[in-house]
Amino acid sequence: MSPSKGTLSLSGLIDKIRALSAASPEEAKAQFFESPNFARYIAQLFQEDRLFDVLPRLEIQLQIVRQFSPPVRPALDPYTSTQIGIFSKRFDDYEIGRFLGYPGCCMRSFAENIRYGIDEDHIKELKGSGMKAFVTTAGFIPCSLFCREAQSKGLLSFIDPSEIGNLRALEKETAMRLPHFHPEYREHYFEVRLL
Repeated sequence: MSPSKGTLSLSGLIDKIRALSAASPEEAKAQFFESPNFARYIAQLFQEDRLFDVLPRLEIQLQIVRQFSPPVRPALDPYTSTQIGIFSKRFDDYEIGRFLGYPGCCMRSFAENIRYGIDEDHIKELKGSGMKAFVTTAGFIPCSLFCREAQSKGLLSFIDPSEIGNLRALEKETAMRLPHFHPEYREHYFEVRLL
């Protein structure tokens, strides 16, 4: 069986972080030209050996995701996200979003329209779609439930309600095997909405 979009998406993000672990800050800045300051920062942290425990945690998360094969990528391990600066205010939304592989249309919607969560427009789209449920990566706010780029990147998917149990099991397994202290992401790696 081929890997799910969620598995491929997480694997690609982990590959970026792995590449930064071996790059100098200046190499990282050049290699990740869409997120130069953020990439440089992560490479610097790796160079200073301040992220020694990040890659092993990400490998565990990837093992779990491969096991459950979700249609979308779960949120990156919150401990890792904190350590590499995703929640920091040092970098603008666009630089972080580009690093995470978010579509430009979704970043604009988030930053310029101040959409900080799944809102009534998303719910209206769900009601009009004929589908019963959708899932996104926790922390990712799509510009629209019909954003093809977000769907193709494994960040958003319409799902059958019967798939929700698998997503919740993945979240529970991840929380158990990768404990962390971020209060917003306790067993919360997906945003799921059901009609």
